[in-house]
Amino acid sequence: MLERMARRTLAEAPAPPEGGLPTQPESGLPALPDQVATLWFLIRRLAGAMDRQGEALFRRELGVSLAQFLVLSVVDAHPGPLSQQAVADRLGLTKGTVSRQIDAAVAAGLMTVATAEHTRREHALALTEAGTALVRRGDALFGDSHASLQAAIDPQTLPATARQLEALLHAVEA
Repeated sequence: MLERMARRTLAEAPAPPEGGLPTQPESGLPALPDQVATLWFLIRRLAGAMDRQGEALFRRELGVSLAQFLVLSVVDAHPGPLSQQAVADRLGLTKGTVSRQIDAAVAAGLMTVATAEHTRREHALALTEAGTALVRRGDALFGDSHASLQAAIDPQTLPATARQLEALLHAVEA
């Protein structure tokens, strides 16, 4: 629904200045039908930009995709019996994507997979030493790459912003 509203609003809006989106004069934000649509638009743009930046960083510096790094990070944070669905749910990826990432990590010597003792439907996932080292390097790279973002974020409002985004996520997923 919001996507249709955004497309309709953008199609009906006057021509954008210098090839950009039409904006609201007072805020410079895209001229969408309401604040929720504007928030939706900005979150999608921000998430996409951050994903592209992370993908480029991890491929260039570590030789793995962003999805691969995220799967490795979840396994690092939750060693032991863990279903692929649990990893997928945690990351917002499909189970198929997670399965492919696990297979690639095992083939690259970054992870081991064994059948869980308590149920044959889950696997006990663990990082190898190489996998753990890669996650530590990736964590450091991530921290360094986002240092520039720190300057753009008001440290006083960041916790409140995070709480609001979490509340919105819970409302959407309910």
